[in-house]
Amino acid sequence: MRCGLIVAALYLCMALPAPAAETKISYRNDVQPILKRHCWGCHSSTKPKGKLSLDTVATMRKGGRSGPLFQAGKPDDSLLIEAISGPEPSMPQKQPPLTMEKIRILRDWIQAGVPDDSAVDKPRIEIKAPTTYTFAPAITSVALSGDGKRLAAACRSEVILMDVEGSAPPRRLPTASDLITHVEFSPDGKLLAAAGGTPGQYGEVRFIDPADGRLVSAHRVGKDTLFRGHFAPDGKAIALGGADGAVHVIPVDPKQPLRRFELHSDWVLAVAYTPDGKMLVTGGRDKATKLANVQTGELLRTLDNSTELISAVAADNLVAISAGRARSLIAYDLKIALTGVQRNQYARNFEAQPGEVHALAVSGDRKFMAAAGNSGEVRVYQIATRQRIALIAKAPAPIYAAALNANGSRLALGSKSGFVQIYELPSGRLLKSLVPVPVAPPPGGIVNK
Repeated sequence: MRCGLIVAALYLCMALPAPAAETKISYRNDVQPILKRHCWGCHSSTKPKGKLSLDTVATMRKGGRSGPLFQAGKPDDSLLIEAISGPEPSMPQKQPPLTMEKIRILRDWIQAGVPDDSAVDKPRIEIKAPTTYTFAPAITSVALSGDGKRLAAACRSEVILMDVEGSAPPRRLPTASDLITHVEFSPDGKLLAAAGGTPGQYGEVRFIDPADGRLVSAHRVGKDTLFRGHFAPDGKAIALGGADGAVHVIPVDPKQPLRRFELHSDWVLAVAYTPDGKMLVTGGRDKATKLANVQTGELLRTLDNSTELISAVAADNLVAISAGRARSLIAYDLKIALTGVQRNQYARNFEAQPGEVHALAVSGDRKFMAAAGNSGEVRVYQIATRQRIALIAKAPAPIYAAALNANGSRLALGSKSGFVQIYELPSGRLLKSLVPVPVAPPPGGIVNK
């Protein structure tokens, strides 16, 4: 095979149903879903690998550095089919091969002359949050203001703003995302970022004034959902992970340019700034933890290659931290790592975790960190010593989201069950537990105190 540039970034190993024999092959309904799932991570957007864009049939006809991707009516003479076929196909790289059904769909489409029905009008589904939920939606992200008095929670496609200490009703803020994956207050507390998107269509981030819910600015990014990230220390931009293997640095000011750094070979699930704002720590579904220069996007070091995906990262002045499915929590000494020495010289383990870690929360002063996940046990650590200082023993599990306030005196958790809980630290005393959206019939055991 002349290049490794045709099909990459395998999302999920799910076979799509083949069209019936009497049904005409449709690019939009049959071919494009395969390309979205397996190819767009590397061959889409403004800087596709090998200059090969699979965004449209027109760009596919043009091809990339290795020439045209296919010859209409001649699948056996097409570069695409050559790349994905045979006992050891060159694509997808480092991933399981495409199923025979998917290969057949692509062959039949080329044999039929690569018909393009993408211009046919397709009804757009407007994203609407229900007035009342039938079931409580999972809480995918939470954020606490610096003083710990205000909380934001991501409930599917809407953001809920709550006064932790008061009795005012929660404020519901709708978005255009099918799923919100990240909410965060800016360092000065004057902005709230809500990021997510709609799979296979776009990523989106909204910057909101938490005082009145006013939309300050919004950005659409790429063709898929954005994942967890982190505000820059100066509050002027947010860095978010992408399904395209890139980190997207998105400014609050819509007049400023967006930046995209290609760092991973699969979804980037978490991003964190170092306190000086000079480096980004990233973790992804490719099982890697990486360190990059914020100004240039240059990869400075692959800090670790895990046996399992990395779902959460964090950083203080001295170390980067990552965790995920492997149930390990590891700190990497940044200064030593950048000298190029072996991993065992700069990696230090925290205690083993009781389950898969979904979220790491760091206090605003970067002194404390909470680790939460599949287990109902949430552990809080002093980062400098890696010593546990607090334990929440029976939170509703699995826990998808966690947040600390500026000095680490309050912890917020969000669970799959739809509950948000707020605890006092280091005592672990429960301050409030509630489902933040109206549910009918309500789940049993709601506590709001």
